[in-house]
Amino acid sequence: MTDRRTLLVGAGTFAVVAVLTALVVVGPSDFFLPERSTQVDEGPDVEGDEVLKRGTFEGTAGHDVEGTVRLLRDDDGLALRFENYSQTQGPDVFVYVTPSATPDTRAEIRAGTKVLVDGGADGGESTKEGTFTQRLPADVEPGDVSGVGIWCERFATPFGYAELTAATA
Repeated sequence: MTDRRTLLVGAGTFAVVAVLTALVVVGPSDFFLPERSTQVDEGPDVEGDEVLKRGTFEGTAGHDVEGTVRLLRDDDGLALRFENYSQTQGPDVFVYVTPSATPDTRAEIRAGTKVLVDGGADGGESTKEGTFTQRLPADVEPGDVSGVGIWCERFATPFGYAELTAATA
């Protein structure tokens, strides 16, 4: 009985020390609190952009993600056009383009490509809200993109997704 009690006390002490160390190293606001969003409005589309696919965001796992997204092609390559976009903010939330239409598992997200949002917190997190265009990496092909996932890396949790369907004229 004494060995079990000693083991439980030791494990509890270790857990408390680990959490306190994380709070000191990372900081309490970065550990628990979500990032803050930046409201943007980049105005109307650029004429000449070809709309390849479009979709509407849906929140998952108790998170809100709203707005629409379009996959565009122009002379410079591919881009995502977010319109009236908003999401639940959180730490380490990123945008992914994926072959899965409704990416909400770690495997589906990892099969995709991370899209670092220009002007997003900490070098690319998804913290912009409103209407904006984000360029995609050069190696992304339209046929590889069936969905856009919003994913919290810190907690391996889906925030939402948009299933992309072919645009009609």
